[in-house]
Amino acid sequence: MAESIKQEVGKLVRFGLVGGGATFVHLGVAWTLLYFFQSWSPLVVNLIAFLVAFSFSYLGHRHFTFKSEGNVIKFFVIAFAGFALNNGLLAILLSVTDLPDYVALTITTLLVPLVSYFAARLWAFK
Repeated sequence: MAESIKQEVGKLVRFGLVGGGATFVHLGVAWTLLYFFQSWSPLVVNLIAFLVAFSFSYLGHRHFTFKSEGNVIKFFVIAFAGFALNNGLLAILLSVTDLPDYVALTITTLLVPLVSYFAARLWAFK
């Protein structure tokens, strides 16, 4: 029992590391695009950043977190559901607050990962 808890904690830590890396990739791509293409919608920028970060995330979880091929389609469904939540929250923040785009994007990108771990662990990489 203690060994299985230790293994699960290890997976959770690895998930956090990969997810943190994917979050930095997401934010880095988004911030770069917002800087160089200031006329682009933050929602379009967020979609592009999501797709780049998804690739990083899937490969990281496949090779490091779960050490299992997993199911890329199921993982994409999980990631896309997280992205939809992220984007919905972003749209709300942009419409009801005066937060700068960077701040709103950062807030929404940091809120989703824990739910994604359980979905990935229990469904995509089981």
